[in-house]
Amino acid sequence: MAETFSGTHGHFYNQNGKELPECTGFELNEEFEKGESKRAGRLRKSHRVLASSVSMAATFERTADIQEVIKEIAASPEKKVNFIGELDDPVAGKYRVAVTGFSPDSLALAKWSHGELDEDTTLEGTVDDYEFI
Repeated sequence: MAETFSGTHGHFYNQNGKELPECTGFELNEEFEKGESKRAGRLRKSHRVLASSVSMAATFERTADIQEVIKEIAASPEKKVNFIGELDDPVAGKYRVAVTGFSPDSLALAKWSHGELDEDTTLEGTVDDYEFI
């Protein structure tokens, strides 16, 4: 029987291959646009994928390394960046996905609250492409 993956074993890397251990969550989603096709003599419509859009969200504890990533993106938001997300569960298995052309939807440039750790800094945006590697 196949085991369920545990996110405890996740890793996240910047475009230079440096691991960002502050990453506490990673999600990559693809949404499909579909067209409907009606057929004579059939009650149900057929559907065909016409296009898709890929989005990424990564959550971090804010550290100096993460603040540098944010500053780099903020300095040139039209310049797209790449990442690699990896899950290396010793029981359930391993997979890696390369994310290319990340473009942010927004950036939390500065954020703090007295007496609290910033544990939910998020990079969210669209992605040009991805590949399982």
